[in-house]
Amino acid sequence: MRDDRSKLTTATPFAGRGRKPVKQRAVQRCSLVASAEITELSTGTRLSARTSELGIGGCYLETLNPFPDGTVVQLRILRDQGVFETNAKVVYSHANFGMGLAFTDMIADQRSVLEDWLADLVTQSRQAS
Repeated sequence: MRDDRSKLTTATPFAGRGRKPVKQRAVQRCSLVASAEITELSTGTRLSARTSELGIGGCYLETLNPFPDGTVVQLRILRDQGVFETNAKVVYSHANFGMGLAFTDMIADQRSVLEDWLADLVTQSRQAS
């Protein structure tokens, strides 16, 4: 998984005497490789990318030219099972690698699509284990 410090929370105050706090994601992400299209809302600039991780609150997109932190975008993720669309905000950006997005303004039917995909991914992961 990617190092996403913006989504980390302290799980316990301390992992032991003299050790740093233990950190973990606030929300679990699942591995997902799928095509994505991102459009910057203010300029209409479009990028093609590929997802590597997906969660209920956001995703990581692999692209050589990520948008800068704070950019508001329209996101489309395409899979055999359909299309997921929502607005999102870039919460962190890794030059030449990709960017982490937080979903915003998600409508109910798109949240249902996302929840179905995540349930499917978790089921597949458990069957592979």
